[in-house]
Amino acid sequence: MIKRKKNMNIMDRIARFVISLVLLGIVIFGPLWNLLGFFLILLSGLFLAAGISGFCPFYKSIDVDFSKSDEYFK
Repeated sequence: MIKRKKNMNIMDRIARFVISLVLLGIVIFGPLWNLLGFFLILLSGLFLAAGISGFCPFYKSIDVDFSKSDEYFK
């Protein structure tokens, strides 16, 4: 199994989880059952996977680590 270092703080993870639920809600309860709905489901899955794992590939590509910034929210 590939181990990745977490690079997101808890607030970022919660925000991604909430965004993924909102996107899924838009598709399920809204009139989006076409190609746009498919892309929203895909984007929601990516946000959900990043929120659960704590690893963001975009943060890795720009060499940023927000995992140590939790002390600013306490």
